[in-house]
Formats: sequence, structure tokens, C-alpha cells
Amino acid sequence: MSIAENEAEKAYPTRYWNGTHVKEQFYCDTDDLQEAYLRGRAAPPADAEVEAVAKKLLWWDMESDWEDVMPSDDCFWTLTAPEMRASYLRGAREMLEIARKTVNE
Repeated sequence: MSIAENEAEKAYPTRYWNGTHVKEQFYCDTDDLQEAYLRGRAAPPADAEVEAVAKKLLWWDMESDWEDVMPSDDCFWTLTAPEMRASYLRGAREMLEIARKTVNE
């Protein structure tokens, strides 16, 4: 199950009719669907998104030091000092928030 699916299940757990295995259903119109879409686009970035961007940024910064063998994003990430990782995480979060703000202006 993806991170997004886990988050959706936590926010909106599956509901069943009184003690049965029949899922409750509801009906919505296009305004409801548009509102849900907009909420998703405006949501703050998930920690997993931020970490993925931070790892890639670190990898790009370290890439020029490795000519023959290019380690994975995770390799650099695990070898990097916690303070440096925190810096990359702050930068990644800021970039993702800027992108979301631009989409919602």
C-alpha cells in the first residue's frame, strides 16, 4: 500500500453498515470532487516526499565527486551527518512548499 493510500485510510477509514461487511456508500457531485482535488493539491508535503527530494538534492551535490561508481541516493543519505541531512530536509520542504504555493495562486 502506498504512503498516499495509508494517509487516505487514516483520514477516511473504510466504514461498513452496522456489523456487516457491506461498505457504506455516499454520493457526491462535481463540486465535491473539485474541492477534494484542490485540498489534495494544497496539502503540505508528506515527510516521505520531503525526504525523497532531499536525498536527490544531496545526490546531485555529491555526484561530481564520483566518476566511476555512482552510489545510490540512500548510500549518500546514510553516510551524511545528521546536521547536513537536516539542512537538505529544510531545503526540500521549502522547495515543495514553493511549488504548491505556485500551483494554488
